[in-house]
Parts: sequence; structure tokens; C-alpha cells
Amino acid sequence: MLNKMAVCKVVLLAAVIAFAFTASAFAQDATYVGNSQCKICHNKKEEGEQWTKWKAEAHAKAFEKLSTPEAQAVATKAGVTKPPAEAPECLKCHATAADEATGKCPEKIKPEDGVQCESCHGPASAHTAAAKKFKSGDKTAEPAKSIKKGDAETCKKCHNEKNPTAKPGEVFDFDKQYAKINHSNPAKAAK
Repeated sequence: MLNKMAVCKVVLLAAVIAFAFTASAFAQDATYVGNSQCKICHNKKEEGEQWTKWKAEAHAKAFEKLSTPEAQAVATKAGVTKPPAEAPECLKCHATAADEATGKCPEKIKPEDGVQCESCHGPASAHTAAAKKFKSGDKTAEPAKSIKKGDAETCKKCHNEKNPTAKPGEVFDFDKQYAKINHSNPAKAAK
């Protein structure tokens, strides 16, 4: 007969195993889908044309900027030995999900599209899958719950004092900068 301590250990172990199994069964590793997928749903006039707004602002042109003489001068001053458009230390902030060691982007991400939706909102495969379910009639699917909202911490991964174009003592003002790129859905804001 097992003593109380042994029974507690067995019950605890069973609970841990059950939790681990359940968590892994529902875990979804989202992957990058590219901004062309985002455009499908997020470019409707009545919903604020988020994709068009992004395409017109500086983030969409971040990679393009790496080919300018100014970028070459900044890179040279920072000790970057490769051309900026090939340098991992530049690409990590000028192209979505660029690997910090190699500068390579995930399969569906084109570096020339610059800092696109998934840079701020995270990999969107789970979001697009939920959106497809919702559109096909599954009203229990909740696409908004499978994508993150951009925040100050996300921005500060690139907009910080280590950025070679940052002015000494300059502090990133999220609210001020977000106002420049705000792409909220007016239909949702009205609710």
C-alpha cells in the first residue's frame, strides 16, 4: 500500500504529464506568411486600408534605404564590412525576421519589402488560418487572438541607443512615433 506522500507524488506527476500533453497538443508554432497575405484582409477601404498605409510609410522602404550613400556612410562609421543591404547587422532591423547571424529572412519574407506587418505583429500563420476558418463560417475562430499588437518593446528592438543613426541622449517616444504610423481599423474603433 502506498503512503500518502507517494500518492501525492503520483498524482502530481500525472497532473504535470497531462498538462504537458494538453499544452503541446494545442501549441501552434506560427510561421511567417509575408505581407501579401496580410493585404488580402487588411486593405479594405472601410477598415482603414492598413496595408496601403504601411506601404506608403518609411517601414516599407527600410530595405531600400540600405542602398543609399547615407546608409553606406553610417555602415562604414559603425564598422560594418559588407554593403548595408547584405549585412546582417543592418538587415536585422531593415528586413522582417532577418537572422542576426546570416541576414537571411524566412522563406515567405522578401527583404525588399522592408519592415512589414509581421515585424510588429509576429508570424501570422495562425492568424491567417483562424481568419480563413472565421470566413468559412466558423464563428468560434478568433483571428485577433492569434496575432500580437505592436508595442513599445517591439519597436525598441531597433529604435534604441544602439541604432547607429540615433542621436545621443535621444529616447524613443512610442506614442509620438505610433501616431505617425497608426493604422487602426476605424470600424473596430467605432464599437
